[in-house]
Amino acid sequence: MRKYTLALIFAFLSVVSNAQKLSPYASVSLLTISPGDALYSTFGHSAIRVKDPMQGIDIVYNYGSFQFSTEGFYIKFLRGTLPYKISADYFDNEIYGWSYERRLVTEQMLNLSIEQKQATYDFLLNNLRPENREYAYKFFYDNCSSRLRDVMKSVCGDSLQFSATLHNDSTYRQWIDKYARKNEKLWADFGMDLAIGLPADQLTGASGAMFLPDNLMDAFDKARIKRNGNWQPLVLRKYDLNPDIFDGKVIEKEKITPNVLFWGLFVLVGIGTFFQFKKNNITFLFDKVFFTATGIAGWIIAFLWFFTNHGVTEYNLNIIWAFPFLFPVALFLKKDKSPDWLVKSFLVYGIVLILLLMSWAFLPQQINYSLIPVVLILAIRALFVWWRLKK
Repeated sequence: MRKYTLALIFAFLSVVSNAQKLSPYASVSLLTISPGDALYSTFGHSAIRVKDPMQGIDIVYNYGSFQFSTEGFYIKFLRGTLPYKISADYFDNEIYGWSYERRLVTEQMLNLSIEQKQATYDFLLNNLRPENREYAYKFFYDNCSSRLRDVMKSVCGDSLQFSATLHNDSTYRQWIDKYARKNEKLWADFGMDLAIGLPADQLTGASGAMFLPDNLMDAFDKARIKRNGNWQPLVLRKYDLNPDIFDGKVIEKEKITPNVLFWGLFVLVGIGTFFQFKKNNITFLFDKVFFTATGIAGWIIAFLWFFTNHGVTEYNLNIIWAFPFLFPVALFLKKDKSPDWLVKSFLVYGIVLILLLMSWAFLPQQINYSLIPVVLILAIRALFVWWRLKK
């Protein structure tokens, strides 16, 4: 989702905070912005445009903005306590920025009554007030797209009906996987799969699937609204605002994907382990580095699980293979006699990893398949370490 780093335009807010009456020529639209090259834009963005040529209004409203200048930014970001905001800017500024980033902007003009348009405008202005503009952002449950779904539900009430069956067959994690593969962001997908736990493996349902901008756009296409006693399509017109930005643009494939890197490493480690076994080589330098790195990854997973408020990083089964206590345990590996507890711990760890591999497809959490060679490396080296230490 797009995250804005500019401060809110306070001069603009001071003008629009005095609610204006929209004219009969006003329009309210959903804008869907395609994914960009930056990591934060992997999943695209959603915004609302309010336009009234009679009042000189053409403003885009965005949920999910934040400021890098926030005190303790990085700690709050990691812990999920960073305050996010609604922001607003002139349409010309926004379309220029998105076009510069070569991101397609699709507009859906909504079939709202003048009263509903006014209510939408008033709702957004009220959210822009200093005492209202901050909120607790949740990637799956309260982001730039889901907020706009909720705005329209609040304004239209029972007169708005979304399809109950559209996009209701996938989990949050599966939706992320689809987006990442489509936009060649496999490393981003890998990183997210490491960080998010069991909550991401729940079916989204039709409403929950709208956490993604493209799904929200599809939901608006299929939605109906009651006007003058008759059910009508919610979307009056749909068109691309900057279709020429894709001329000559090609999505670049990642040359080294997680699969390529980790399977390549597995082959090298397998060959190295074979020669160590044949030549009775007992150096544990690689094991100290690899197990320590794995343990550090485990501590990060534990931190995200127990000490953050993201709502989706709890109950993360990746902690089985990324066992936190590998760091500092791996640092105790020595060529000579090692403590009995250390020898047995690597045997138990290796057995646990083998059981994990055997049950991979049946786990309640979908663990990224690129991790299979990583877990194989850990299992092979854990059992190799045990075999060497017990001699």
